[in-house]
Amino acid sequence: KLTVRDEAWRREREMRGQSPNPIKVGILTRADIPPESKFLTFGAARVVIFSTHQTSNAQVEILRAGGAEIFLHDGPRVDLTQALHTLSELGVKRLMVEGGGTLNFELLRLGLVDEVMMYIAPLILGGASAPTPADGLGLMRDEAILLKLISMEQLNEGGVLIKYEVEKRI
Repeated sequence: KLTVRDEAWRREREMRGQSPNPIKVGILTRADIPPESKFLTFGAARVVIFSTHQTSNAQVEILRAGGAEIFLHDGPRVDLTQALHTLSELGVKRLMVEGGGTLNFELLRLGLVDEVMMYIAPLILGGASAPTPADGLGLMRDEAILLKLISMEQLNEGGVLIKYEVEKRI
């Protein structure tokens, strides 16, 4: 849904000249999103989708008819650097990514991440197919993404929220 649920926060955003809900951004190689999906229809929010020409022209038109702004990239995958540049041109100054491991890994690998927040839940999941924060090819030790701890907060339900700054390599 990607909406601001708290009425006070929505009013606060509006007082700062922002929309009540942030822009929803989708990054999909093939944007086969059903027009009735909650991502597109739930909550009043601008919807921006980055995709490739693997998305059919008919699907692009369906998404545009539903109000989504579509940006198509020529390569086999969305050019993430260009997508972030476009978002900046659209006025996006901060972006929260709730992506899967592949998107997270690529953003980190390309040096496009400033901050990482992790929530550690008071439960254990596992298995070979369990999700990880960063999938993809992986990195060798000398290529590892370095993080600097900013803060830690223990939450009431027993989870821990950890916030890191991504250290830029020179």
